[in-house]
Amino acid sequence: MHRDVKAAIVTGGSGAIGGAICRKLAEDGFQIVVHYGSNEDAATNVVEQIASGGGKAISANADVTDPQRIRELFETAEAAFGGVDVVVANAGTITKCPVVDMTIEQFDSMVAVNLRGAFLTAFEAAKRIRRNGRLIFISSGLAARPMAGTAVYSATKAAIDAMAVSLSKELGERGITVNSVQPGATVPGMFEQSGEEAAKAFAAMSPFGRLGHPDDIAEAVSFLAGDSGRWLTGQTVRVDGGSMN
Repeated sequence: MHRDVKAAIVTGGSGAIGGAICRKLAEDGFQIVVHYGSNEDAATNVVEQIASGGGKAISANADVTDPQRIRELFETAEAAFGGVDVVVANAGTITKCPVVDMTIEQFDSMVAVNLRGAFLTAFEAAKRIRRNGRLIFISSGLAARPMAGTAVYSATKAAIDAMAVSLSKELGERGITVNSVQPGATVPGMFEQSGEEAAKAFAAMSPFGRLGHPDDIAEAVSFLAGDSGRWLTGQTVRVDGGSMN
């Protein structure tokens, strides 16, 4: 990409991983739309952090399961920054429990946010990302290595990985790359729900002897979003410190 001004939308930008991605892309020179679903204060904080570093960002609320709201999110980005070059589909939710204990409401919630939300984001991105842009899905290591209690969550993330491959073939003629990133156990983030014992176990699985940090994920996204990522497409990039090998 060779634009003087580039713009990125990060869904779920108010969360730990999403916020780190927003801040890193801002450091890289992107103007950022920090999307949030419910935590306006957290999104505002990310915007202020970017501004304090000399970057430019706005926050925007949208229900990722609502086609109209996602359409409006992209329209907000275009009105503020003139277009969209990078979209990071990061918004997600998880409920960990065995299938036999899961309610249909919990199932529907994960499918709606993780899969429908990613699809609706990709649907608008496919139409609106400028030539030579980037579409990046944030998946999960649990897509490749499901664990007890993660059947539905893992399934939604595996579906995202498949979607990325298909979209890479559909958008390649415009120079747009499409990839997914599979974070391993990362804190702060949703993994914190797993408890201290699980954290110790996952840290021990990595050759580095630690859990991931949101900045580790953001660095990988930064690479894919930049010029150096121009020849990577249709890939699932595992960013897990070797813990899932």
